[in-house]
Amino acid sequence: MTIDNQQIAATTERYNKRERHRQRNERLIKQRRYLEADSPARVEKFLERRGISRQEAAEILHESAPTMMPRAGRNEGEGVPAAFERILGTNDLMGVAFLERGLQVARTVGRVWIAVASGRPLGYGTGFMISPRLLMTNNHVLSSAVDARKSLVEFNYQLGIDGNVLATTSFSLDPDTFFFTDQHLDYAVVAVRLNRADNASLSGFGWNPLFEEEGKAIISQQLNIIQHPNGEVKQLCLRENQLVDVFDDFLQYRTDTAPGSSGSPVYNDRWEVVGLHHSGVRAKNAAGQILAVDGRIWDPSMGEHRIKWIANEGIRVSRLINHLRNQPMNQDQRRLCDEILTKTPPAPGEASPLPVAPVSSQVFSNNDHSAQVAVASDGTATWTIPLSVSIRLGAAATPATVAQPKTDVVTPPAILSSTPTPVPPPVSSDPQSILSAARRELGARADVLSVRLGYAFKEGWITNERALVITVRQKHSPAALREAGISPLPETYMGLPIEVTNPAIEELVTLARGTAATEAAFAAPATMREEIAYTSPVGVSLKQLHAQMRVIAHVSPDAGWPRLSTFLAATKKRLVVGMYDFGAPHIADAVAAAGKQVSFKKLTLVMQHGEDVGDGTKANDLTDDQVVEKFSEAFPNKFENAWVKIGRVNGWVASSYHIKVAVQDQRVFWLSSGNWQSSNQPNGDPLNENPQRRMWLEKFNREWHVVVENPDLAKVFEAHLLHDFNNNLGVSEHERQPAVDLPDLLIPDEFFMPSPHERTSPFQYFKPFDENRVFTVKPLLTPDNYHQEVLKLVESAKEELLIQNQTFNAPKPDHEKLRELLDAVKARQRAGVDVRVIFRILFPSKARQVIEELKDFGFDVSNVKVQKNCHTKGIIVDHKRVLLGSQNLSNDGVSVNRDASLLFEDVSLAKYFAAIFEHDWSNLAKQNIGMEEMPIEWAEPHEKTPSGFVRLNWKEYLEML
Repeated sequence: MTIDNQQIAATTERYNKRERHRQRNERLIKQRRYLEADSPARVEKFLERRGISRQEAAEILHESAPTMMPRAGRNEGEGVPAAFERILGTNDLMGVAFLERGLQVARTVGRVWIAVASGRPLGYGTGFMISPRLLMTNNHVLSSAVDARKSLVEFNYQLGIDGNVLATTSFSLDPDTFFFTDQHLDYAVVAVRLNRADNASLSGFGWNPLFEEEGKAIISQQLNIIQHPNGEVKQLCLRENQLVDVFDDFLQYRTDTAPGSSGSPVYNDRWEVVGLHHSGVRAKNAAGQILAVDGRIWDPSMGEHRIKWIANEGIRVSRLINHLRNQPMNQDQRRLCDEILTKTPPAPGEASPLPVAPVSSQVFSNNDHSAQVAVASDGTATWTIPLSVSIRLGAAATPATVAQPKTDVVTPPAILSSTPTPVPPPVSSDPQSILSAARRELGARADVLSVRLGYAFKEGWITNERALVITVRQKHSPAALREAGISPLPETYMGLPIEVTNPAIEELVTLARGTAATEAAFAAPATMREEIAYTSPVGVSLKQLHAQMRVIAHVSPDAGWPRLSTFLAATKKRLVVGMYDFGAPHIADAVAAAGKQVSFKKLTLVMQHGEDVGDGTKANDLTDDQVVEKFSEAFPNKFENAWVKIGRVNGWVASSYHIKVAVQDQRVFWLSSGNWQSSNQPNGDPLNENPQRRMWLEKFNREWHVVVENPDLAKVFEAHLLHDFNNNLGVSEHERQPAVDLPDLLIPDEFFMPSPHERTSPFQYFKPFDENRVFTVKPLLTPDNYHQEVLKLVESAKEELLIQNQTFNAPKPDHEKLRELLDAVKARQRAGVDVRVIFRILFPSKARQVIEELKDFGFDVSNVKVQKNCHTKGIIVDHKRVLLGSQNLSNDGVSVNRDASLLFEDVSLAKYFAAIFEHDWSNLAKQNIGMEEMPIEWAEPHEKTPSGFVRLNWKEYLEML
C-alpha cells in the first residue's frame, strides 16, 4: 500500500517541530537517564504496571542493586535488573518466551487485500484483529465502507521453516455490520465475516486485547512491529524501533531499518499493542530531495521499498480506543465495540484447526509467488500453493499479571495461560504491600478515584503516622453517606488508618477532561535550558552593583497601590512593562493618563496572553485584549505590544512569562511579586485608613514590591524587556500560549473566610522602607542567572533562613534544578539553621498533597506553615540579605521561565522584610490545611460561577505547579 502523502507530510511536520525536544530525549537516553525522558506521570504508570518501584528502578539503572526476587507482575525466572534494562532498551538479551509469544500474536496479523476487482487488489496493507470480530488498520488503507466491501484479510501469508509459503486463509470484510474510521487518527475498524464456506473459523487466529490505560511504553523503549511490508510475506521487526517522542495522539520511534507497513500493530516487549503504525519520515538531503537506502537521490522508478526512512510514527492505542468508543453506534455496534475491552482471547493451544478446502469460483494468479486463489461469491478465498506446512507452537510462558485501573468496562488480562494461576501470597505488613492490596479492594469502588500511601493528619496538620489516603469524587460526612445509602470507607485497613480526601487539581482535571488533558498539562517532562529559544541580550551585565540609589520597599495590600500610582504618575517620556497578568482597571487608567502627557513618547508592553479574571477580587478586571485595545485607542502612535511565545520546545520561555517589572524613563523601575491585577494591587490605602480594617489582609494578596531609582539598574532591566519584545514581535495567535483545554476550579467561598482565631489575632500594616544611600544589590533573572545565585544565597545561611513564597513544592523526579535548591534548603535545616517556610494554600486536598510530598522528600515540615493569599516570592538570610521578586519555587520558575528579582546585601532592608515575615508567621500563616470536606468542583470557563463558590482560573493554578 502506498503510504498516504498527506499523512507523511503531517508526520514530518510533527517530527521537525519537535527536533529539539527529541534531541533532548535522545540525549537523556544516551546518558542512561531513562526515567527522565518521558513525563513523570507516564513513568509512574509504566513502573506500576511492571511492579517496580521508582527506587528499585533507580538502583537498577545505577547498577547498584543486587539481583532481587521477582515481585508479583514479573515473569518467573527473570532477573529484575536484566529484565528492566531490557525493557528500557539497554539489554538485548531476551528469553525464549518472548519469541514464542511473538509467534502467537503474529497469527492475529493479516495482509489486507484492498478493493479487489477482477481478481486483483488495488493494493496491500496490514491489519490485525482486536476482538473476535473486529480488524484494525489505517484509514488510508480502508478509507470507506465501499472499499471495505470489496476487501479481504488474508492470514498465515508467511514462510514456513522450509522457506516455502504456508497455506493461507482469508475472510471477507463486513463493513455493513461495523465500520468506523477517522482521517486524523488514521484508523479504520471493520467487522470480519466469522465463517467461510469450508467452516474455517476466524476465532482460530485469536486477537489482540487492547488496554486504554497509560504505562504500556515510555520513551527509550524498543518497540516491535509485525507487518506485511509492500504486501510481502509476514515479517517481524524486533526491537528495531526505539520510542523517542510521545505526542497527545501519536508516538514516534527511531528506526535504522525499513519503515513499518501501513496498518501494522506496534508492540512493546510484553507484546501489548501500544500503537497503530501509519507513517514515517523520509530521509532527505539539504536540497529537500528524498534519499534512497544506498544514499542516492530516490526516484519513483526505484519503488517505495528503496526509500530511506529515519523515523516511524504510530497512533497511540489509548487515543484510538477513546475516539472509537465515543462514536454514535447502534446497539449491535456498541456490543462489538465493547468486546474490544471485555473479550478474552483463547488461551494458547485452544485455537481451532483451520482446514482449507478448495472452492470453485473465479480464479486469479498471484504473480509474486505463483499461487492460485479461488474467490467464492460469499467472499471466501482459497489459495493453492505448491507446499503446505503445519506447525504447532508450545504454550507461552505466563506473562506478567498487571492490576488494571478502574474503567467503565471490565478490562481483561493480557493473555490467559493454560498454566494455573498461582495463589498470591498473603499480604505482608509492609506499607507498599498493604497499598497494593488496598488498591485492588478499595480502589474498585465507583466513588474512589485513587489510593495512595500518605500520612495521617490531626487537627489539620500532618503527623508521622503512615496512612492510606483515598481520594473520592466528593467527600461526605458519615451522616450524609448514611442518608444516601452509601457504605462509608473503613477507618483502617490492615493496620493502617484511612484518610479520605477530595480530588486535587490533577484529579479534577482528569474528571473534566480525561487523562490526555491531565498528562498534557501536568506531566510534561522538565524543560532543559537548551530546548527554549530564549537568549540573553548581548552586552548586558547582571553583575552586583554597589552604588547610590533610592530604594522604596513596600508590601501589599498595605501600601502597594499608593506607591505604584505615584510611580506611574511620575512617568515623563517612556514606560517599558513586562507583565504576566495585567487587568486592574485603576492601573490601566493610571497608565493611560501617563501616556496622554505631551512629553510622553512610547509605552512598550510585553505580556503572556491568557488572563485570569472574572471572579472574586478580579470580578471587574479587564482581559488582556481589552487592555491592549484601551491603550491602542488612547495613544495609537505611542503604544506597542508583543505577546510572548510560550512552549517547552522552541518557546521563548517554557511555561510562563512571569515577570513583573516596569521601567520608567530609563532611570527608575518598579519590581514586584505581584501582577497588575486587583487581587495583587487593590485600589485602596489600608495603611492610612482610619480605622484600619483587617479585611484587606483577608481578601487580597500579600506581595513584596520595590521601587529603585538608579539609571544603571533601570537600563539593565529595560534592555532585557526590550530584548523580549523584539524577539516576540509577530508571534501568531496560536503560538501565544500553550495549547491547553482546562477547566476552571470552583472553591467554596467559606474556604476564604477567616476563622474566629484569624478574626481576633493581631494585625499590622507596614509603612514603606524609603532610604536614599549606597546599596549593594544584584539583579537576578531567569533563565539567566537566578538558579545559581539563589543556590549560593541559601547555602550561605548560618543562623536563619526565612522563605515566603506562593509555591514550595517537592521536586518531581526530573526536576533537577528545583531538587538542587530544595536539597540546599534541607541541608541548612539539618545543619541546625532556623529554616521557616510559608507557602500559599490553594485548597485543603492540594495542600495535603504538597505537605506529604515534602515530608517524603525528607523535609522537616514542623517549621512550615500555609497562608491564604500568599503571593510573595521572598527569601531572607541571617537578617543580612534579602531577595524579592517574581520567581516561584517551582522547577520552571527557577530555571526556564521569565522572572526577575533583586538580591540586596543590606541589613536594614533585610530586617524590614523580616519583620513582615514574622508578622505573617504569627498572625496569618498556620499549620492547618482546613476542612477537607469542602467540595471542590470544576467548571467550564464560560459557565457562570455558582453562588457560594469562588472561581480559580486554570492559569492561576498552573502558575503554582
